[in-house]
Amino acid sequence: TFNTLLDRISLMLDRQRTLVADTSHELRNPLMVVRGNLELLAVGLPPEEQREAARDAIDEVDRMTRLVGDLLFLADADAERAIEHHDVPLEALVASVIADARRLANNPDSPRELVLTANDALTVRGDAERLRQLIWNLVENALRYTPAGGTVTVSLRRRGPVAELTVADTGIGIPPEHLPHLFERFYRVDTGRSRAVGGTGLGLSIVRQITEAHGGQVRVRSTPGVGSTFTVALPVTEG
Repeated sequence: TFNTLLDRISLMLDRQRTLVADTSHELRNPLMVVRGNLELLAVGLPPEEQREAARDAIDEVDRMTRLVGDLLFLADADAERAIEHHDVPLEALVASVIADARRLANNPDSPRELVLTANDALTVRGDAERLRQLIWNLVENALRYTPAGGTVTVSLRRRGPVAELTVADTGIGIPPEHLPHLFERFYRVDTGRSRAVGGTGLGLSIVRQITEAHGGQVRVRSTPGVGSTFTVALPVTEG
């Protein structure tokens, strides 16, 4: 009906306004940090303080770059641009992500154990680049919120007609009231901590977008102080 159409248009406009406001807020903070550090450089600091100010500015520019990249991806998803569909060996993507993520896990300032317990040879139909981003986002998110000495466990197994990817951590956990909102854009359980560890607030939203674009489902269970487990189920392509 006409009223239903108006309601849908109103909802879309509200979401657009919210996204613009959230994006402006997310960009304002790093821009202020960059400006502050450039002003410090302009007054002629000692060499070591100059290097520190430059590093801080570069870190914030990197964060803005990640944010813009994530927003462009979500814009493509909103526009329902077609994803590529090829046979993708999921186990190869998992192995690649684990190899890259070990550099994060082995950070000497905050070492964590990254364990791959199963990596079944499974093929799914979809976009290899986006599927790799899905896996990376889950593993990186788990490492970010797992303290030093903790463990992140990854597994890929076949469960009937689906490939089940599980990423479990011994991190800080998520209070139950936050779980229904976890995949919303820019949603953060702990705003201060999220910014401190460098997140954009879009990683899990992208996970959901990619999963659903491939006909799959994502779910999470978590216990505060114990850890979280994210599970993605994707349809397997039969050989």
